[in-house]
Amino acid sequence: MKHMTRDALLAYINAESNQETEVENHLLECETCTDLYLSIVEEVEMNSGVSADFTDDTLQQLEIRLPAPPQKKQNHVFIHYLVAAGLTILLTITGVFQGALDVSDIQQKKGGSITDHLMTKTDNVLQEIKGVHRHE
Repeated sequence: MKHMTRDALLAYINAESNQETEVENHLLECETCTDLYLSIVEEVEMNSGVSADFTDDTLQQLEIRLPAPPQKKQNHVFIHYLVAAGLTILLTITGVFQGALDVSDIQQKKGGSITDHLMTKTDNVLQEIKGVHRHE
């Protein structure tokens, strides 16, 4: 069996060969040429390393493709958080949350857990809301 030359395998690797099927068939049959082929591939990969400017070039391309988000949208998120915090403080001060969890009532009953009590109260509130919507 005739072995492939280094130049022929290098041409195949660089896609410069017009005898691709013959080279591939020979590589399937010949272990010596396959070993030579793999060593050439490793050499080519090691020599074709990444350029020194690769990171800078890639970041520059990303900046072109992905512009910074508009500042306006970030302000809206911050305003939503401020409104939510303000409403929470207002509802706490006015006592809206006072009736939702009255631990002293639970302790006086000496039955059931706080979780059961919260679930019962939540269910009652939901039933009231459903009743209000039915009458409208």
